[in-house]
Amino acid sequence: MMRAPVQKIPYAGKERPGAYIPPGPIGLRGVALLRRVRAADGPYRCERNADAIAWRCIEAGMVRLDSRDDDVLHLTEKGRAYLDRLMRAL
Repeated sequence: MMRAPVQKIPYAGKERPGAYIPPGPIGLRGVALLRRVRAADGPYRCERNADAIAWRCIEAGMVRLDSRDDDVLHLTEKGRAYLDRLMRAL
């Protein structure tokens, strides 16, 4: 007699555990920059010319430039959500 495979039913209300989310288009250096900006708990000053990864993060929408000072970065909601997903996946 052949049996059907056992189907696991997730517990109601519990989120399904996700697989590891590799760093996206910004790479590991970009993730490190996002963590530094988040740790600053407000505006983060960096020289964008010295840190080229900042441009990649800006283009990806993870951080934004301050309108008054070109060397000040702010973490966007997209960047905050990306960091949260990475921290949950680890």
